[in-house]
Amino acid sequence: MRPRAGVVALAFPGFHLGEERAPEKLREALQLLGRTDLETVPIPEVVTDVAGCRSAGQTLARNEVDFICAILTTFVPDHFAVSLLDCCDVPIFLWAVEREMDCISLVGAMLANPTMHELGKQYQLDAGDLDDPDILRRLLIFARASAMRRVLRSMRVGYMGENPNIMFSMAADEYGLKKVLGVTVEPIRDFEYSRRVEAVGDGEARADWQAVTGQVGRVEVAEVDGLDSSRGYLSMVKLAEEQNLDALSINCWTHLKSRICLPIARLNDLGIGAGCEGDLHSTILMRLLYVLGGRAAINGDFLRLFPQENQILFSHCGAGPFSMARSREDIVLHASIETRDGVGVFYPADQPGTVTAVNLMGSRAGYRLAVMHGRVDRTDMAYEGNPMRVHFQKSVRQILQSAVEAGAGHHWSIAYGDQVEEFRLLCRFLGMTCNVLS
Repeated sequence: MRPRAGVVALAFPGFHLGEERAPEKLREALQLLGRTDLETVPIPEVVTDVAGCRSAGQTLARNEVDFICAILTTFVPDHFAVSLLDCCDVPIFLWAVEREMDCISLVGAMLANPTMHELGKQYQLDAGDLDDPDILRRLLIFARASAMRRVLRSMRVGYMGENPNIMFSMAADEYGLKKVLGVTVEPIRDFEYSRRVEAVGDGEARADWQAVTGQVGRVEVAEVDGLDSSRGYLSMVKLAEEQNLDALSINCWTHLKSRICLPIARLNDLGIGAGCEGDLHSTILMRLLYVLGGRAAINGDFLRLFPQENQILFSHCGAGPFSMARSREDIVLHASIETRDGVGVFYPADQPGTVTAVNLMGSRAGYRLAVMHGRVDRTDMAYEGNPMRVHFQKSVRQILQSAVEAGAGHHWSIAYGDQVEEFRLLCRFLGMTCNVLS
């Protein structure tokens, strides 16, 4: 994901504030941002009045930027930022460039602060010269959170089968998801699955299953079950293409169960978010994490504490994407551990690195996100599925109690990288509660 940044340099001429140095600061800012992973949409000339701000905002709106980076080269009236956002209402990062004393850019930024606050705008304010690495780091976090907001607002999620009847807390509010996150939920009737699976030809299914068996270490299932899982995968990919879906939630409990584990694993590797057991919230997070990090996430139950090692074990019944295995040779396809049939994907998810685990709960009455990050340690297959042991700095017993107080659920979407600050900021943008547990 490359966040799209609208870059505008602002100055207030006629008051001896050093506005003649503004073009140089704009060039430096563009050079700086050009060395990042941002896609920049620059306004080529320094903007010096409200009319220019409105024109710049219209240009950035047409280019569908995720956020505006406003470079305050001098003191500027707060009407400048308001006029930008009147025409392009996206999050705005106000960078007061502190270089010469006479520019008093921070004064203008602090003038805009209560205005942005009172108008309920999503913004961040920082002050320092353009060579300040801490400000650049915070700007990039702001950029990724802004892009996540855009991803959610454009996301379309298929919802097949609703939530399992044994999991009341996973009931989803389609209106709430649209109102708060911006996500569009597309209801899909159960018969769509069986009808579409039956339409997949034998030759197509067989070719797909043969390709799958060449990507894993061992296959310990009957071919008939493998062909069934290939039909499920191929039919759901076609469904997503036809209905323009970014993610697909399928309630496997109980009539599909192990028939859908392998398709879910493969959908996530393809970039089509898919959660287990019809968990619509996890499905949304799986897609969001894929876009954020560029690789599949894994869904795991909050399964067991290991206080002596300060670890939490996450795992599910065997639907982990292939890309999360340390080696493809570690992946074993065999019958589900719960139903003793079908095809499950089994391997220890212990690639080294830092991971972020996220849980989303709630309804239109209020959504809340719980997030934590830790380090992946080696694990065995004591619990079959895709076990992942994560070591935390904070006591795992304290993390458990914090999760209880936060009303967190049992399904966690986990991806490599530390994205805690991005999620914290995203929640602020969306008016959601964010509980950082680690």
